[in-house]
Amino acid sequence: MTRKLTLLSVVAALTLLFCATAGATDILYTTLGPNGEYDTGSGYFVDGSNYFNQVLALPFTPSQSETMVDAVLALGNYAGNNNPVSVYLETDNGGMPGTVLASLTQQGVIPPFSSGGGLVTFNCNSCGTVNSGTQYWVVAAETDPNTEQAWMWAYNDQTGDGAYNQVGSITGPWSLYNSTISGFRVDGNVPEPGTLIMLGSGIVAAAAGLRRKFNV
Repeated sequence: MTRKLTLLSVVAALTLLFCATAGATDILYTTLGPNGEYDTGSGYFVDGSNYFNQVLALPFTPSQSETMVDAVLALGNYAGNNNPVSVYLETDNGGMPGTVLASLTQQGVIPPFSSGGGLVTFNCNSCGTVNSGTQYWVVAAETDPNTEQAWMWAYNDQTGDGAYNQVGSITGPWSLYNSTISGFRVDGNVPEPGTLIMLGSGIVAAAAGLRRKFNV
């Protein structure tokens, strides 16, 4: 009898632990400040064909292997319309953006550049796992020819590598630069809620099997 109670108690404790972990989100990479700060007065253009038709890309290497759930970009609407920015997760190809892995969906409206812009979230339901130690790229493009956005500079005007083109293409050809980079953050989640539910069900099933065996 004691063994049955102990086993069921462990199962209950593990299930509670897994459920508590399911909704946790981790920062996998960031060029933002401790509280999401960035340079509110400067940025690079991401715009349509009636402007520079410029596409920007920035690399990141996740701090740990997790399911990527979103990217948060510091953006400001600079001129023209205010249509959404198209953001993509891409592989690395010899130090440049490579293959498109997933597209991300903008949430909300980009605030005006004149008021400092804001942090805009781009959700991703198909990004999958990004691996620690592997470089990826976040690519931002504006498909509306009459919209000009600014991707605001990073916290403390950090410098690093980036890529751009002025042909409106998310696959290049790319030109590399090493200068001030833009502000963004990549978030991840592990474990996935669906996996936790299945794992919890498996533990309960195993416990039931052991209980039947103990009762024989």
